[in-house]
Amino acid sequence: MRWIDITRPQGSVNNQVTVVFDGHPDYFSASPHGEIRVIFSDGCSADDTIKLMVEEDAYKKSCVVVSDDKDIFLYARSLGAKVMSVAAFTSKTETFSARQDAGGKYISLSSQEKINKELRSFWLKEEQ
Repeated sequence: MRWIDITRPQGSVNNQVTVVFDGHPDYFSASPHGEIRVIFSDGCSADDTIKLMVEEDAYKKSCVVVSDDKDIFLYARSLGAKVMSVAAFTSKTETFSARQDAGGKYISLSSQEKINKELRSFWLKEEQ
């Protein structure tokens, strides 16, 4: 969870992240993780929980499912959700299709951070 908080592979802070685990929260001492929603499948499989979440999502085309499970990958894609592998999600060098849909206006996270530092320095007179 901390890695997601720090690197923000989902891009904008407005892009909600939900992590689904098998099991019951009582066994794992679940706690809120900032902007990351954590769900425990509690009685069914995490796979089934993810599939149900995609089925019920009103904005399936805006939903991105990250999984290396072929069944989940194919099912989510068949419903119109975007899908990507864990490696693609965690890689800073790969660009996922939702960013390409934005008309090629994607910049890397490191470039975003550099720009933010420069703007803070200029507008807030902070030292870099």
